[in-house]
Amino acid sequence: MIRLPRFFPQKLLAKYAPLLLASFLLAFTGLRFSFFLAGWLPMIFFIYYFRKSNKWHQYLTIILLLLIPKFIAVHGGWDMPMFLELFGAVFAITPLTVALVADKYFYQKTSPLISSLVFPAVYVVVDFVLGLTKFGTFSSIALTQFGLKPLIQIAAVTGFEGISFIVFWFASAVAVLWQNNFNLSKQKPLAITLLATITAAFLLGGIYFTLSIPTGPTVKIAGITVKHKSDYWGIIDAKTPKDKAQKYAGEIQDLNNQLFKLSQRAADFGAKIIFWSEANGVVFQENKQEFIKTAQDFAKRNQVYFAPTILVLKYGTFSAENKIIMIDPNGQVAYQYEKTISWYPTESDGVIPTLDTPYGKIASVICFDADFPRFIRQASRQNIDILLLPKIDAKAITPGHTYSGFFRGIEGGFSTVAQVNNGVSAAADYRGNVIAYQDFYTTKDKIMVADVPIKGVKTLYPILGDWFIYLNALFLIGLAIKAAKAKK
Repeated sequence: MIRLPRFFPQKLLAKYAPLLLASFLLAFTGLRFSFFLAGWLPMIFFIYYFRKSNKWHQYLTIILLLLIPKFIAVHGGWDMPMFLELFGAVFAITPLTVALVADKYFYQKTSPLISSLVFPAVYVVVDFVLGLTKFGTFSSIALTQFGLKPLIQIAAVTGFEGISFIVFWFASAVAVLWQNNFNLSKQKPLAITLLATITAAFLLGGIYFTLSIPTGPTVKIAGITVKHKSDYWGIIDAKTPKDKAQKYAGEIQDLNNQLFKLSQRAADFGAKIIFWSEANGVVFQENKQEFIKTAQDFAKRNQVYFAPTILVLKYGTFSAENKIIMIDPNGQVAYQYEKTISWYPTESDGVIPTLDTPYGKIASVICFDADFPRFIRQASRQNIDILLLPKIDAKAITPGHTYSGFFRGIEGGFSTVAQVNNGVSAAADYRGNVIAYQDFYTTKDKIMVADVPIKGVKTLYPILGDWFIYLNALFLIGLAIKAAKAKK
């Protein structure tokens, strides 16, 4: 038997063992490693122990046990220094921490049923507000539930924050029951309401998922990726000196030739819509129009909707055009869209362009744009049928960051095709059901072809907007007013 040293705080370890296990599980709520139960179970223990705490070092221990797994989940996901990764972890636990504080304040001041609603209500409101910042929704607990298809259909009505609410209401309610020694006879209203709500969410979501299976015609869409041999973003970071950029001229020409070659293979296979992963083509600013002319000729020759994505290197400046260019079968440029939500300067007007085609209404955004539900809702309100989503990711955020974009399709009732450099490319219908999948790291010729439904469905979320967030905010305001009156 293993004996711990005498100085080891064995009683402390025994006391916090459930929290340590919960912290370990919380590491599986990231974009790389995600397990749906890791969303449901850990916060039961965090809520329970936070309520019982009354000393600063106890609170600090709980916060650290939240922070460490979130830092592990964030680490290596983006090209940034460690202090920014730490900031990202703090960002990720902020809604959890605020919700814990609010829950502790209210749980003895209201009925068990009402108090169980405080944690999920605070979480979704704070998570929503933080999602409006530059960081978006990458850390939301809802993303861990992508595999539970019946549950995630609730996003079509409430937005994806409704998923977070269900998950954390379960955790909060179990913590309340635990606090009351699981005496179900005395906690019948809470137990019955919770069970009925979760059952209804899964049952109705399952019925919708089953009955709304796409049965109409499909269109063959191809996504193309060619691995970059060099870090062209590094040229931009150095303010794109012309002499330095031109050293890559031959390499860039080979890259673009390979992209057109694979695109031709996709067209020969029967693809009617072809697009590339984010910034996959690289173009010097003086060659931009020549490149577009080549792309127009390709679209007209093959009679396809062709949407190459390009990174236009602009000399002497810390900026570049990160664009997708949609060209119709007549060789006409239907639209050009520049990435709106970017860490680099952008000249985007913030308008998502759409195009009516024989294969439904198509729209395009780029990578991080899809992490902002309110931004994508402008496309949903135009009743788009297919969203083309070129992306660049990293292994540490794969495949979760691909799936995060599919929640926009569930909310808006459209299919999504994500072509991803350094990640997982996939296509999903408007139910979030994956219909094509390709791993960048295991696939030699990175051509993903998917037969995608050409017709979307109407959902309530684009019409009702953020009603669910406002409802939770009103609940919390009412609770605060009631508590203030009681205190007086």
